[in-house]
Amino acid sequence: MSTIKRYPCKLTKLLTTQLFGKGMITVDLQTFHQSREGGNVTGVIFLELQDGAFPASGWSDFPVIILGWWADALLQLEVPERREVQWLFMDGPHSVILTKTVGDISAGAFELSQVHGSLREAAQRVVTYCDQRRFLSKDLDSLRDSVARIKANQAVQRTGASRSAHIEIRPSVAADSRR
Repeated sequence: MSTIKRYPCKLTKLLTTQLFGKGMITVDLQTFHQSREGGNVTGVIFLELQDGAFPASGWSDFPVIILGWWADALLQLEVPERREVQWLFMDGPHSVILTKTVGDISAGAFELSQVHGSLREAAQRVVTYCDQRRFLSKDLDSLRDSVARIKANQAVQRTGASRSAHIEIRPSVAADSRR
């Protein structure tokens, strides 16, 4: 992606399905660092959206914690009554809103299984990398459990009604934030 868009509050650009082939969630494992045993892991994590990187290319944050939150939020969309969840970043007011759609599908919507696959792949890469470097933390244990639940849910989706669900993603920046 050659341009980085700055998103004013509540911008609603949709993600297109073709981006999943390249990987929607970007993590730069070489930037990961744990300052002390059992401490938080920091490193580069951002989303590759149609209009560029969000929140920004090279965004440094807490990927282990964030991916755990995202996995938990995505699994909430499996509840039939749940239509919308938010993926938060820890650093700053940035988030994306995932909305489940059934029936009339917008041009920017994509299959729930694609989102599961992108998140599962990124989370698994992070877990493997952290394990190889002997990064230990409760958040990493939680992320490992989330990866297992995502894998189990994907198997169920292949036979369940949720396989026809689609998701729209909209970036959001809190209106009253100052950075």
